[in-house]
Amino acid sequence: MRVFTAVCILLTGLTSTGYTQGWKPVIESTPLIPDYVLAVDKESQKLHLLVHKSPLHAEVSFTCATGQIAGDKEIEGDLKTPEGVYFITGKRTGLKDFELYGDMAFPLDFPNPVDRIKGKTGYGIWIHGRGKKLVPMDTKGCVALVNSDIDYLDHNIKPGAPVVIGENVGWSNGEEVQSTESAQLEKKVRKWIADWEARDSDFFAAYAPKLFAKSEGRPFRAFENRKKRIFSHAGWIDIEIYNLHALRGPDYWVTWFDQYYRSGRLSSSSAKRLYWQKVNGVWKIVGREYGPAIRSLRNRYLETKLAGVKDFLAEWKKCWLSADIDKYLSLYASQARQGRIKGVSSIRENKQSIWKERSPSTLDLGKPTLHENPQGLEVVFRQKYSDSSGYSDKGLKTLILRPEQDGWLIVDEQWRKL
Repeated sequence: MRVFTAVCILLTGLTSTGYTQGWKPVIESTPLIPDYVLAVDKESQKLHLLVHKSPLHAEVSFTCATGQIAGDKEIEGDLKTPEGVYFITGKRTGLKDFELYGDMAFPLDFPNPVDRIKGKTGYGIWIHGRGKKLVPMDTKGCVALVNSDIDYLDHNIKPGAPVVIGENVGWSNGEEVQSTESAQLEKKVRKWIADWEARDSDFFAAYAPKLFAKSEGRPFRAFENRKKRIFSHAGWIDIEIYNLHALRGPDYWVTWFDQYYRSGRLSSSSAKRLYWQKVNGVWKIVGREYGPAIRSLRNRYLETKLAGVKDFLAEWKKCWLSADIDKYLSLYASQARQGRIKGVSSIRENKQSIWKERSPSTLDLGKPTLHENPQGLEVVFRQKYSDSSGYSDKGLKTLILRPEQDGWLIVDEQWRKL
């Protein structure tokens, strides 16, 4: 195994052997490195399966073949293998030309958004098998392995797996340069999500309009106008992300994650990738991609929300028992419904009348159950209540909570006696 402690560098020119120098990445063991990374070293004609355990290391290494011409791919038909960070988009079997492609192939997402910005062209870059003898630098731009090795990958990787391709590739467990940058990108991603949920203009400030337009192949204004139409019609937007990862490319970073998006009756689960470049010293989104289809994240989303909902209920209980009407009503939307009473002014009048005669004494809340609702979340739990007059009751309480930037607001409250 070769371990490097240098950071990524970009070189041009020729070595003494005539090999065109290109991108020489060093993959650092940052907190956002995924569980495994495929690393293709064009100079040594090796493919490494890197596993992110302590330390980051090559689980296996295979001999491979890359493009017939050295250097980074620029145009269709130049017989070069592209250099950068790519992702496996799926799996193909039953290929027609067994001699060239073996019995299995994993297509890559070349050209990625940054490639499109740079005007690179071409398609059909795969990691595939070989039905004939494997010869170094013998493909039209793909990465070829012997069939037994491609079978090994089939059992150990999934669609969406990242692939780093460089002139030569190293990995390191001791540097912190990329850890610092990946932490910056994580903050950028989470702010981008918060601005999206808030439908704030800062959401658009996260993008580099001209570069994003090149990667999308359409004016940035079209993207912006579509988002603004969605924002104007959405009563609320709530987004959770999972499995956030990041890798450094030649002159960009790519972050990717699983995303659960909710607004009204719409909910969707997707894998998303954002490509970032520095513009005037500031990281900006220059491109995006969607990963392979994923299973619904609904159950995970509801599990994620449970802790926050419990905190909200604890605060709601505290305000109720203290009979602090202002704090109590701060947890309700202005047009909230409580039983047959609608609006916070009417709720205020009703509660003040009740609490004046008999103040709250005890309130016990059972374990909440969460469900999606077009207005936000439906929260159901058992409730036991008593007041200073000796009155008590037991019932099933249902609250509809609307997402807010800093928590929740009650939009509907109903009780049924048990």
